Amino acid sequence: MKTTKRIFLLLLIILPTTFYSCEDDNGISEETIRINKFVWDNMNDLYFWNEQIPGHLNYKKEPDTKKFFDKLIYDQVDQWSFITDDYDGLVNYFAGISKSMGHSLRLFKVSENSDDVVGFIEYVEPNSPADRASLYRGQMFYKINGQKLTTENVSDLLSKDSYSMTFGSLNGNGSINELSPAVKLNAVELQSNPILLHKVIEHGGVKVGYLVYTSFVEKYNDELTSVFADFKSQGVDHLVLDLRYNSGGSVTSAILLSSLIAPASKAGDVLLRTTYNDILTQYFDTKEADNPDRYIDRITPQEHNLNLNKVVVLSTFKTASASEMIIYGLDPHMNVYHIGEQTRGKYYGSNTFSDPNKSHNWAIQPIIMRAENKTNSINYTEGLIPDQKRTDFINASTIYELGDPKEDFLAQALLHLTGQLPVGASLKSATPKSYQAINNESSFSNPLHYDMQYDIKK
Repeated sequence: MKTTKRIFLLLLIILPTTFYSCEDDNGISEETIRINKFVWDNMNDLYFWNEQIPGHLNYKKEPDTKKFFDKLIYDQVDQWSFITDDYDGLVNYFAGISKSMGHSLRLFKVSENSDDVVGFIEYVEPNSPADRASLYRGQMFYKINGQKLTTENVSDLLSKDSYSMTFGSLNGNGSINELSPAVKLNAVELQSNPILLHKVIEHGGVKVGYLVYTSFVEKYNDELTSVFADFKSQGVDHLVLDLRYNSGGSVTSAILLSSLIAPASKAGDVLLRTTYNDILTQYFDTKEADNPDRYIDRITPQEHNLNLNKVVVLSTFKTASASEMIIYGLDPHMNVYHIGEQTRGKYYGSNTFSDPNKSHNWAIQPIIMRAENKTNSINYTEGLIPDQKRTDFINASTIYELGDPKEDFLAQALLHLTGQLPVGASLKSATPKSYQAINNESSFSNPLHYDMQYDIKK
């Protein structure tokens, strides 16, 4: 969530944010102690699991702020809270700006008992280094900087800002033919538009709107609304929402998207309920006593609402947080048919907290709330289970570009909606079947990859 004046106001009300001067203690610098205090105060008052913070810790005796923050985390549940010393970079990330090659990658072990890894390109962002290098969805790579990928080196190799990728093709026996030459890529500061693709597909006598949405970024809310205006003007009968590569972002954008999809009669109904720790709950109960919606977000009236009674959502393990909110938030209100992989299982939201006095560039992004839908029908111990299971790439005999009706997941969605399989589509398992999906994040991923940014109410 973007840090706003509202959040700064909340901090000033709740927390003593003015730093004091102190002498070095135990050889720890005065600056480190000040930053540690900023972390300690915020986490104790705002962190969702603040009661689990070890009481014996002393911020004056912690020489490493990042390691100190890690000690405060309730790691039995919390995989998502983090700290950064680059607040400005965090703000850019929320605006869709980050240093990137412009490709999204999916990794597999070649077999259950092997440490060898191959990767596939999921999509390429327009006007990115990957796009200028003519990379495309479905390409398989198995070397970075001339080194074969393994479970041991993949994180290090893919975390670099510059590298060469060696691509290959599969033989019938599972061996790889190297394709030359290798492709050199250099990361750049990239402004990513999360609306990767939108189109209307005429199939089986109906019109199907198709949207590939890769992140919930408020900056693009107007453009998102325009997409639905186009869908509505073309008279779409159905919607396929492709969230396979969307791991979260702004809840404000998620509420907008939900409101554009849900039946028009549901405007004003409950989409999301939120819970906080006791300190924040007491604060909201006092300051917002006259606001019956202080723990509720509702479906909002939208001029370009599609008034659908059914939506098909596509997912992978990367589908998380605000993306999952679309699925479970809409589920009590309409038929949500879910195709793909089990989602990540993150039902918690975070917020950005930095020093309002700008005395340092550190910021924390702690989990501050838990989300539930109208009927509280969420299993918090697992991700959302699809109605029809498919695994990206493994289940596709040929990998087509996103938006091609023959593309495996989209073909499944069109078959479900119309009863007709697109011409040329073949829903077969890929070769080799022994590939094992790597469904965990490595160090080359941005820590915000599974974020749900929730704006604190006034």
